[in-house]
Amino acid sequence: MSSGLVIHISGGEERHTEVLSRERIRIGPGEDCDVRLGSDLLTDSTIFLELARHNGLYRISEFDPEAGITLNGSPVKRGADIEDGAEMRFADFDLALRFFPIGEMPSVVAHRRASVAPFIEQAAIEAAATARRDDAKVFLREFSRELMREIKLRTKIAMLLIAVALVGGVLYLFNAAYTEMRRSRDLINRQNEQLKGVLGELSETGERFKRVTESNNEIIDSLSLAPRLRTQYGNGVCLIAGSYMIFERGTTRPLRYPETQSTEDGTPLQNGAEQTILTPEGNGAPFIADFVGTGFHVGDGYIISNRHLVVEPWTANENVSALGVSVKGQFRVTSIIAFFPGMRHPFPLRVKQSAERDDIAVAQTDLKEFKQTIPVLPLDGETGATMVGKSVVTMGYPSGEERLLATIPEAEARSIQQRFGASIETLLLQLSERNHIKPLTTQGHITDLEARRIVHDATNAVGGSGSPVFGQSGRVIGINYAAFTGMPDANFAAPIRYVYPLLERAGWKTNEPGPNANANTNANSNANSSAPGQKEARAPSAAANQSRK
Repeated sequence: MSSGLVIHISGGEERHTEVLSRERIRIGPGEDCDVRLGSDLLTDSTIFLELARHNGLYRISEFDPEAGITLNGSPVKRGADIEDGAEMRFADFDLALRFFPIGEMPSVVAHRRASVAPFIEQAAIEAAATARRDDAKVFLREFSRELMREIKLRTKIAMLLIAVALVGGVLYLFNAAYTEMRRSRDLINRQNEQLKGVLGELSETGERFKRVTESNNEIIDSLSLAPRLRTQYGNGVCLIAGSYMIFERGTTRPLRYPETQSTEDGTPLQNGAEQTILTPEGNGAPFIADFVGTGFHVGDGYIISNRHLVVEPWTANENVSALGVSVKGQFRVTSIIAFFPGMRHPFPLRVKQSAERDDIAVAQTDLKEFKQTIPVLPLDGETGATMVGKSVVTMGYPSGEERLLATIPEAEARSIQQRFGASIETLLLQLSERNHIKPLTTQGHITDLEARRIVHDATNAVGGSGSPVFGQSGRVIGINYAAFTGMPDANFAAPIRYVYPLLERAGWKTNEPGPNANANTNANSNANSSAPGQKEARAPSAAANQSRK
């Protein structure tokens, strides 16, 4: 709301200010104008412009189009608001007007600002519109000039010399103090360097003793690391088994082997070397493939393993993958179960989360009744736990059921194989009931560290996918996922820190502080998984040949 208007008028060397509070303000050279611009203007118009107050704002109600008036650089228009600081110019005359609306001041202003009485505000406006401050400036300037004329030349020279002497003395004292401070600082720095050298030698000697002690402790710990970890956490490493089928795309019909053709006497007809073609028609046996691998328990029934093992096990077998492409079928995992040492029956698994880049997966099973029986493997996601040359221990089920059968008496193994060998799941169930499910423990060292994987030489084989890799701290530092086919005992593991985001999204809770895993876990895996007897697969993105174990 505007209660008045301050108008600053400038024309040539003439400058003055008008303060008005009328409802209508007329501006022009005429005698009846509220703001008279000068009677000497050569114009036929007596009024250039008329402002009217409407709803608390001043607006342009009338103007002379011949006067060439502009508002803030644009041609003036009727009804245009006069805003704070608005500038109006007359193209035909050397005139400029600036407008400053006066707002009504309440008795109490918000934000705890002091209230100003209306008469004080009006006095301030009138004072600002006068030229008294300019007169004061002129007085001070003339006074200074007269004072300098009255001072004699000798006095001026003496004052200059005194000022130069004072400045020179200050600079001399400052330079002397600065030189002394620099000399003291250099002396202190030399003494500090000498002290630092002595302390460095003492620290180096202490570090040598510390390294020798740590080396001795590492040797002692490494000798007992594998047996100790096997005793503590062996029953928490499970053997994962499952099967998958191929279904016709667009339907739920499984692909089957063609029905066997026979002669009149019942002899099956042979198709020679022709490749078997799967079909959704007929009553032939459906295509079913089995797979095995490893996983480990991290608490509340959560199992960590490899993505290629529990999500896409068919990618490990080149022949099966090619078969799926040739028949244009869709693979689907139909069963995943976990066998724990000492447990007589398997536990069904549900995949909760997975990351393709690091080949990690999180599954879950119901272990409430066996919560105290199956140990929880501790995790160590700190980067300092993985260093080249450090000892590592792996526990898993390389070679699957073949290794388990090799660990029992030959006669018993042959009997189990003959009676239950038609299905890996049935065979493993018999081995579980006879308490023959036991992981293999191997020990080695970290041979190399790359951006997102650990390379180690602990012995492993097909079926070891998902095996935990323990560090010297006795905690899991990685997850086995692949082997280098061109060199024996060169295995790859994904650092355990990349599994933390998956566990959190799956709902896993832990009382142990985990690392700040900010790494991106949605990544490509270079791992391959295969069932016993399948060919090694090659990871397409690796520079060297790798096989999924």
